[in-house]
Amino acid sequence: MFLHLGGSSIVDLNKIIVVLNLDKIEHPGKYLNMLREEEKKKGRIMEEIAEGEPKSLIITENSVILSPISSLTLKKRTNKIPIKFE
Repeated sequence: MFLHLGGSSIVDLNKIIVVLNLDKIEHPGKYLNMLREEEKKKGRIMEEIAEGEPKSLIITENSVILSPISSLTLKKRTNKIPIKFE
């Protein structure tokens, strides 16, 4: 299953490691600058969806994505996706 993160960005739910609410992070600008530097060192992609101010930070296996969609809305979207138990 996939999750729409805004714009034309979608991500496989199985690849998501964590979704963070940027409103709850103290000094988000400093945090994002530090994260950008770390991601460059690791060779991972940092993508910003240009639809507005970032509200959530999604870390996946291969990338870090700044989304204008709140973490609560993203969580609600995942609850609408049927989960298969194997």
